[in-house]
Amino acid sequence: MSIKTTHFRDMNQKSEDIFEATIVIGKRARQIITERIARNEIRTFDRDAEFEDGEDLEELEPDVNYVEMEKATTEALGEFLDNELEWTYGNKEGEKSAE
Repeated sequence: MSIKTTHFRDMNQKSEDIFEATIVIGKRARQIITERIARNEIRTFDRDAEFEDGEDLEELEPDVNYVEMEKATTEALGEFLDNELEWTYGNKEGEKSAE
């Protein structure tokens, strides 16, 4: 995978606030990770799992069917810059919604 620089001005053109853009991209990245876990593309590791006597975490065999995927944040940023994401604002606590 190659590294690509993204300028803040590119993000500012898509959103009026850089913090808004960061939140949108971060939430989309979490969605991508959740989708990958649901499709079993990512194996989760149970930290509390008991190992058999003599078995060490470092001795576990790596998965031979490993597929390198694009990072979720990189994918989310690409979707944001390509105008593939839409977002809305929820009501703040205490505000009345327009009827």
